[in-house]
Amino acid sequence: MGVGDAFALRRLNVPPQRGQAGRDDGVREVGWAQFGELARDLSERIGREFRPDIILGVVNGGVFLGGALAVPLRAEFHSVRVDKFGKRRVAETLGPLPGKSVLIVDDVTVSGDTLAAASASARKAGAKEVRTATMVVRPNGNHADFYALETKDLVVFGWDYQLHGGPAGADDPGEVGV
Repeated sequence: MGVGDAFALRRLNVPPQRGQAGRDDGVREVGWAQFGELARDLSERIGREFRPDIILGVVNGGVFLGGALAVPLRAEFHSVRVDKFGKRRVAETLGPLPGKSVLIVDDVTVSGDTLAAASASARKAGAKEVRTATMVVRPNGNHADFYALETKDLVVFGWDYQLHGGPAGADDPGEVGV
């Protein structure tokens, strides 16, 4: 586990006992190097079956994965914000997508509601084909069309760390040279 784990686990509201047990505690860290490898492998698998014109990355985690997939798939990239309180819906109207192939990307999917809301919005905007991709799916949860990992563990990504936030003098790992 990295130095930022306590900060990431607190930000993700992980109960204290779950983040302290050791290697088999149900928490899996995916650092930036491993993220790059997983994204590269995922882009190759997607590219064999689907050629998106546009990738829509769901804010926040889907922006990292969507951006990483856009270059190798030679697709235009845009972020999309999905309201996650109450019924899922896209927060802003998407621009016109007539006849476009669209890939909706998020970091983790459980219920599939976020991907479904973004997919419905893309279809409403005129997309001819919409597929989904995530970094992580749950064994008994919704499965995106493409995914990199299937695990029940809580996955902590590089973007989950709070390295330079909080008030001055806080116990921030960014203050100790990370």
